[in-house]
Amino acid sequence: MNSNIIDAALEQHLLALPDPPPIAWEDVAYTPVTGQAYLQVNQLRNKPIEHGLALDVREDRGILQVTVVHPAGQGKVGAIDLAQRVAEHFKAGLVLELGAHYLFLDAHPAIASGYPDGGWYRVPVSIAWQTLPH
Repeated sequence: MNSNIIDAALEQHLLALPDPPPIAWEDVAYTPVTGQAYLQVNQLRNKPIEHGLALDVREDRGILQVTVVHPAGQGKVGAIDLAQRVAEHFKAGLVLELGAHYLFLDAHPAIASGYPDGGWYRVPVSIAWQTLPH
């Protein structure tokens, strides 16, 4: 499975989040605006699993890491609310069609504890995904 197809499907789904804040995509220049929350996106790939006697069915796996980056000093409520919105948008059971394959989420996204980072408060949302052929 072409990783660009996987990335595009996940990114398109993230863009469908109602009223999304600005998004800092992986390897795309982005300058944060002071006082404005944004999402930072990274793809974390895992080793594929080969299934079948002939090892002819490949399962790609990974984590779409969407980190909520919220202005520091405003309390964590806004950051956690945004993280929850992202998690609910990628709820367990989601299936995205990828031509001859499908991508699915078999678990709810994990919202990690937030942490301060300079003038920002970061809350990671880990969205585990996997693909299989139809």
